Order: sequence, then structure tokens, then C-alpha cells
Amino acid sequence: MKTTPTPRPQSPQTPARLTKSDFVTALRKLLQEAEKAGKTSVDVRAAALHTDVGIYPARGHSMPTCCTVMYEEMKPGDEILVTPPGGKGPSLLVQYKLPR
Repeated sequence: MKTTPTPRPQSPQTPARLTKSDFVTALRKLLQEAEKAGKTSVDVRAAALHTDVGIYPARGHSMPTCCTVMYEEMKPGDEILVTPPGGKGPSLLVQYKLPR
């Protein structure tokens, strides 16, 4: 009697590291869409932005990069609504004023 080997369960792979550019592109697109919809501001939470760009939470996530981009894209009039401990984390919430 011939038996076939049972496949070993594969460990979850670490997703490819997301780049700063990935987050800049996604955030700017989100802001443009909100502006086209006639909104005067949009609240962006880091966890939601990261999830839009790539898997979060996951091993090897890029939350620090996501938060850095959110801070760097701020302009006069924008407001930080929630600052996580340490300044960078999924609860970071920024209100971006529109139009940009």
C-alpha cells in the first residue's frame, strides 16, 4: 500500500515590507477622493490606512512608516486628534483639512 506524505503546514509568511511611497500614494489618493466628494476634512486613522495599503496587524508590519507619512503629510490647519503612546501606533488619528 502506497501512502502519500501529508503536507506540512506552512508557516505564515511575513508580508513584503511596505515602503514610505506606498503610504504616501494611498494617503494622497484618500485625500483626493474625499475632496472630490465635497468634504471639508477627513479623519484618517493609522490602522485603517495601513490596512488599506497592506495587511495589518501582521508580523513585519510597517506601522512606524505609516505614522511617519501621516505626520509628514500634515499641512497648516490639519490636526492630530489622537496621539498614541510613543507617537506612532495604530490609534494615531489625524484630521486633514480639505482642499489640499
